[in-house]
Amino acid sequence: MKRNYIILGIAALLLAACGGGEGGGFFSSNSFDMDEAKAEKVVSISDEENAPKCSISLQVKYVKGDDERAHNINNAIQQRLFMFDSLKMQQAVDSFAHFYTSEYKKNMAPLYREDRGDELKRAWYEYTYEVTTDTREGKDDCLVYIIDLDMYEGGAHGIRQQLVMNFDAKTGRQITYDDLFAQGYSYRLREMLLDELKRQTETNSLDELHAKDYLLTMDIYAPQNFILGDDEITFIYNPYEIAPYAKGNTELTLSYGKLKEIMK
Repeated sequence: MKRNYIILGIAALLLAACGGGEGGGFFSSNSFDMDEAKAEKVVSISDEENAPKCSISLQVKYVKGDDERAHNINNAIQQRLFMFDSLKMQQAVDSFAHFYTSEYKKNMAPLYREDRGDELKRAWYEYTYEVTTDTREGKDDCLVYIIDLDMYEGGAHGIRQQLVMNFDAKTGRQITYDDLFAQGYSYRLREMLLDELKRQTETNSLDELHAKDYLLTMDIYAPQNFILGDDEITFIYNPYEIAPYAKGNTELTLSYGKLKEIMK
């Protein structure tokens, strides 16, 4: 719909993949001096009383310090969340909150003036954007960084996404599949993920998966969001990736024992 064609472009950027990483040893996430940058901002679409509003809430953990490792991690977080880099995290958070709410008012206000006589359309302009973040210790003490994004920009429902990054301890660079798996891993990994999806959904074929609304328009693939646990890797598919919105997140877990044949 016309009301959210501008800001949805921002959302699309946030879900794009980030840059690669390097192998290396791991550090304990407990050794990090973590801090948190926050921003809360509410902007009305017009000066009218009880006009629709855009509310944004950001809570972003980051690594304190000026060394290369902290720089690499914080830059990756900024790029994934805001498409910025090399800013102080509080500056990045404040800048994005200002940018997002300013774009809302600039682009949505003219459309609202056309629609404000229609009470049924008022809800289209009540925008919300919320980011919360958390960290956990992963395999060999790697740092697992988890972003929960919850946004509403008009339409039948909001958008919820879980975005995950795993950071190498020695370099602070993001760990990718190429760091974990041997060359040529892709086909076998997809096979394993498909088998696990069948097991989890109690199906035996693609036709049965289709009947349960999985993989209707795509083949199975390894998602960019994954958690390196102590004993397994959890692969996270957000709504619409391999199943409809109503299914919510789909999580497929494969043990390192099962993955051993394709791991470096």
